[in-house]
Amino acid sequence: MTTVSLIVPPRTWTDKVEEDGKKFEPESLFVNNNETTFVGILIDDEVEPRRKMTEGLQPLLTSMKIFGLYFDPPSKDAGDEKSRKWNAYRIYAVTVVILSWINAVRIFSVFTREDSFGLALFNKLLAVSFFVQCAVSQTTFFAASYSGRLAVVLEQILDDPCVRHARKFSVAYAALAWGIIMTVLTFYTYGLLFTDGSSDYYLAPLQIHVAMPNPLISRLIASGSFLHMLSAYTFSQATTFVLAMVFSHQFRKVSETLERFLVSDGKRRAGLGESDIEMLRQQHQQISMNISHVDDCLMFANASAFCCQVFTLVILLYSLIFYHSLVADAVVITGYLFKMLAVSFGLVLTAAGGITVHHYVSVFTHNT
Repeated sequence: MTTVSLIVPPRTWTDKVEEDGKKFEPESLFVNNNETTFVGILIDDEVEPRRKMTEGLQPLLTSMKIFGLYFDPPSKDAGDEKSRKWNAYRIYAVTVVILSWINAVRIFSVFTREDSFGLALFNKLLAVSFFVQCAVSQTTFFAASYSGRLAVVLEQILDDPCVRHARKFSVAYAALAWGIIMTVLTFYTYGLLFTDGSSDYYLAPLQIHVAMPNPLISRLIASGSFLHMLSAYTFSQATTFVLAMVFSHQFRKVSETLERFLVSDGKRRAGLGESDIEMLRQQHQQISMNISHVDDCLMFANASAFCCQVFTLVILLYSLIFYHSLVADAVVITGYLFKMLAVSFGLVLTAAGGITVHHYVSVFTHNT
């Protein structure tokens, strides 16, 4: 016989103000008079095993750690306060953020008085947009990790099917992200090394304001820096999309549970009271709070990514239509096409994540 099982919830995180500033600490979200917390309902004979969201997102989080986009929150058992705040991962992440903004400021030196409307100017505009977006993504994810807001979400305890669902998305999009990164990096490297200096604007101010007789070393350094920038650009979007899919899966589970409670025309099954529906609302509220935490810390990266992608797509499309005759190298043309497809795919992910979450929120709110 099917029974209604109450889930003892994970610990969630709330703001707690201390003397040294605002921090996020785990605390129970819903507490009743018996000091028992309920955040969800399962229609099953047994409560399913539960694991942290970080287990499901491990492939993406590992890749992000390599490039300083994410680091684990400090442990309270990690010695004194200073050592907890400034571990190796944090120092590395801070260094990467500083270098990212230095790189973003440097690329503005690419413009000269001789610039005119045409393919060369469009390429410079694309470079500026890309460099700035990478710095914004790097900074946003660093701030999310440093403040603990990202940990608010990633430390949540999910049921086992949801973790497996997140794992599938994480593995697939981590592999896809690495494939896109390495492919685009190949095109960038080819442009820097084998096109007789047509891509030397990436070296600005070198070769733009300061001529070099042999810029090979500078080109190799620039090619290596593209690996990090492409990773910041790609993994930030992939992670945001996978989080959106996890939340959508949670909303769908709540909606399915609600449908089991209803016989037809919105009428409840016999024996189900207001408390059963209220517990579903509480679970919905917890998911909404998680979305709010993610949106608070990642909204700037999402907004800038959307604007950057639209701008890049328009410029690339215009260049391919009106200036393709100026590009004789088939590899460069292929690179333009691939970058346009990659940007289009990223734009779809950015829009689809928000639309999907909004859809399930709306459906659940209408049903309740």
